[in-house]
Amino acid sequence: MLFRTSLRRRRRLLPRLAERSVYILGLAATLAVAQSPAPTPNEQVLRAQLFLDGSAFKPGVIDAKWGEFMGKALARYEQAQGKSGASYSGKAPAQFDLPLDTAKPPLISYELSPNDEKFKGPVARSHARQAKQASLPYENFLELVAEKFHAREDFLRQINPAYDWSKAKPGDSVQVPNVGAPFDLQEAIDLKTKTEQAEKANSLTTEGKKPENEQFSLFVKVSEKILELKQNGKLAGSYPITPGSTSLPAPIGEWFVRGFSWMPAFRWDEAMLHHDERSKDFFNLPPGPNNPVGILWMELNHKGSGIHGTEVPETIGRTTSHGCIRLSNWDALDLGKKVLPGIHVTIR
Repeated sequence: MLFRTSLRRRRRLLPRLAERSVYILGLAATLAVAQSPAPTPNEQVLRAQLFLDGSAFKPGVIDAKWGEFMGKALARYEQAQGKSGASYSGKAPAQFDLPLDTAKPPLISYELSPNDEKFKGPVARSHARQAKQASLPYENFLELVAEKFHAREDFLRQINPAYDWSKAKPGDSVQVPNVGAPFDLQEAIDLKTKTEQAEKANSLTTEGKKPENEQFSLFVKVSEKILELKQNGKLAGSYPITPGSTSLPAPIGEWFVRGFSWMPAFRWDEAMLHHDERSKDFFNLPPGPNNPVGILWMELNHKGSGIHGTEVPETIGRTTSHGCIRLSNWDALDLGKKVLPGIHVTIR
């Protein structure tokens, strides 16, 4: 269900100062002048990432670098557009056949706000102490801004080379990727309230109650680490995922989603995670963006399995999980707003 690291914040990946490339410096200079030269190949990659991130075909964390999931997103986007369905591997195409808006700046300024401040706070290092907290918030502004703008933390450091994130405070302006829909934690909180109210009123609807041609289904491709969204049998979107591991694989077969839990608490039980057996040695971890299942739990009709968010988006597709399907929080929010309980899930 969860990735194989110990405590929640193993995303403390050291900033890759050696990767502070000529492109990053060149892009900053490009944005500082009124008339921009022709975009460099890396700027094209960033623009293509932003385009795909704003589409239904998600490229993973934004970092202005070509990668596995960007290639898979691009191939599926082209397939949905009725194109040849080319396969992309380790090298970006010379040109992207995408309707990119080159007049739109790839980076924009974002001002840290008091509203951001309310979502951050201390997070204990042990599960025992975490269980005593009211929530598991963002630990700092760097983490919050990275999730809000779907970016790698080291990329934010690179495009803000003179900014000291350890001293970040409301009122400061930083450069961020110009994503179409920044992640809003409050939206997940509001969806929790809305869902609970509907449950009390017995007014929850399901995927099966939609018109047949509007119904979605989910296809998890374990070997490709991709979750595909289909509507009326046609490819309608895709998301990078972490789909279990060799020893604890995602459950192969045909399933459905029993229900959604927005901003869930999580029962941390080592015996359940490793041996599929409940024990008396467990901790109930409170909700928050740093909860091990993130901002959404979609329960499958398979014991202990679900589709959920994560507190470590930079590890999606690069680590293992304890048998569940894990997405970034921003992708979990996007998916959770499109589909309804009862949706059919195929895992292959």
